[in-house]
Amino acid sequence: MFKPLAFAAVLLSSASAFADVSIQFQSRDAGDPALSTSATTSYITGALNYTDAATGSFLAYCIEPEQSFAIKSKGFKTYTIGSFSAAQGSMLQALYSSSFSSVHDGVQQAGFQLAVWEIVRENSGTLSLAQNNGNFYLKTAGLTGTQLSTATDAQTFASSYLAAAQNYNGVALYSLTKLTNATYQDLVVATPTVAVPEPETYALFLGGLGVIGLLARRRLPR
Repeated sequence: MFKPLAFAAVLLSSASAFADVSIQFQSRDAGDPALSTSATTSYITGALNYTDAATGSFLAYCIEPEQSFAIKSKGFKTYTIGSFSAAQGSMLQALYSSSFSSVHDGVQQAGFQLAVWEIVRENSGTLSLAQNNGNFYLKTAGLTGTQLSTATDAQTFASSYLAAAQNYNGVALYSLTKLTNATYQDLVVATPTVAVPEPETYALFLGGLGVIGLLARRRLPR
């Protein structure tokens, strides 16, 4: 799996200059669990790995669970760069800035995806994933054993991420881009806003988005 924090960072330096981008779904992490929500059933929940037609790979999270993604065999699809509402953009920014750097394994990714969905799909005014709470929630009724444990862990992570987002008062650490498609899942892509040292040592330019994947290995000081 392409992990922006472990192996690369993604820079959306000039996304607003491009109306459309061509991207292809590649894979999901084998460790991402299957969860059911008010909008999904046994959906492999976690980060999504995509490739830009021009120059490289990037990581995204789904913001439209009611839609399916275009599987890899369907090839490249055209997405349009959109925008979030002020409330959604602010809360997503707080979510990424407070928690994204701590998301690593499959259950954590599932929790982060649940938190993203809760922010963009909940209309009740209360960010809670408890079953039957609001119009978007995690379904746990009937689960037993490992399935229940995994769903509970993912919900716990999601709740902690949402709480951190609601309490975040720091600077925006990421720039967020919304990608939309009439047929397939809409996506959110993040890039760090801080400067990355020694850009000449990095590669994987995601040209259509103005996105550059930066290899995390840095040159050791002499």
